[in-house]
Parts: sequence; C-alpha cells; structure tokens
Amino acid sequence: MRAADRLYRTQNWEEAATAYAALPAGSGDWRGYGAWRAGVIYRDPLGDRSRAKEQFSSCAKEFEDGDWGYSCLVELGDLARDGADPRASIDAYRRAIELRPMGQWTEHCLMESGRAYGALGEHEQARSDWSELLARFSRSARAPEVELAIARSWDLEGNPKEARRAFRTLYRKNPKHSIAPLAMFGEAEALEQLGELDEALALYERVRAAHPNPRAVDLKIESIRDRQERRDVENHASEVPDSGHLYRR
Repeated sequence: MRAADRLYRTQNWEEAATAYAALPAGSGDWRGYGAWRAGVIYRDPLGDRSRAKEQFSSCAKEFEDGDWGYSCLVELGDLARDGADPRASIDAYRRAIELRPMGQWTEHCLMESGRAYGALGEHEQARSDWSELLARFSRSARAPEVELAIARSWDLEGNPKEARRAFRTLYRKNPKHSIAPLAMFGEAEALEQLGELDEALALYERVRAAHPNPRAVDLKIESIRDRQERRDVENHASEVPDSGHLYRR
C-alpha cells in the first residue's frame, strides 16, 4: 500500500494504478480501496474511460458486499452519465440503491437516475425516482432542486397545466430560496403556453430583478408584448363593420 501511495504522489499513474489494483489478499479492506483507487486513476489522470469502466465493474463485482463495491457502482453510474449513456447509468445507480437503500450516495443516485430517465424522455419514471428521493429524505437540503426538476419534467412532457401548478407550489413554499426566481420563470412560461399572456407578462416583470439571467426575462417580455400587440390588432380588425354594402347598387 505504501508503495502504491508513493507512486501516486510522484504521479507515476500507470504504475500506481497497477499497484493499487494488485494489492494482495493480506491487505484486508485496503484491497477494496485499492480497486476503487485504480479506477479513479484510469478515469482522471489517465483519461482512459474504457479501463476505468472495466476496473470499476471488477471492483463492484468482487467487493459487492462492502463499502468499496458500493462506491464503485456509483462511480460506474457517474461514468456512464458523463459518457451520455443514460441506460447504463440508470442500471448502475439502481444497483447501488438496492445494495444500500439509505446509503451515503442514495440521494445522488436517485437524483442522477431521474435525470437519466429525463434524458431518455421517460419523464414519468424520472418523477418516480425524484419522488422516491423526497420520500426517503424528507429533510434533504436538495428538496427544492428536486421539486424544480419535477416541475420542469411536466413542462418537458408537454403538460403546462401541471407544470404551472408545480412551479407555483415550489416558489410559494420556498419564497426566499435561490430556486424561487427559476420556479416563477417556469410558471410564467407555462402561463404563456396556456395562452394566459397578461398573467405571464405580469409574472415575468415581477421576477426580472431576481432572476439570474434578466436578459432572458427581457426577451420573454418583448415576445409577449409583440404577441399582445398582434392580438389587439387582430381583435380590432374583427370588430370593424363591413362597410362594403354602402357602395353596392
């Protein structure tokens, strides 16, 4: 172990990874740590995702009942997530959750699994994972972030009515949280989709000062005002009586 650590400190990455992965049976729990550490070296300093995946998979299988096998499953999920392979990331995260239902990384796994389902367009399943997170960790500091993801999933699914309800509930429950302006913006977009332009405009104007991207809000305001102007012109035109009969014989 000391030899592997020395190689790591001197940035002899290949040798360090080999040394960590080959710790003898007499090393006890350090063997699991070494298996995990070798995968991290392949992934980060060496940038070799293929060998990192192989190492994490081997670690997860060999040490499946221990802390390091659990950690390697989570690493596999993250590796697949970053490699744009949502199905593989879901598989790894769910296996980690089954292994440790209330483990150190369960919140992370449920959050990222939900995002992976969202990337696949499976928004109902994404909400299921996020709802599971909220049920298991009712006092989680991530709750507003999770609820925002749920609200956005309704929007992405093409259900502005449910999106509006979820966004409104979120910012009313967390009026001083940094998530509140984003939720208000989301409700305004939902109102816009529902054709409630006056309400949407009022909400955009209300949230502009607090939103992290006021220019984006300005563009929305400008767009709605243009739509309102066109609507008013069309309504006025429809109200003008047809005077053509005055010129008929």
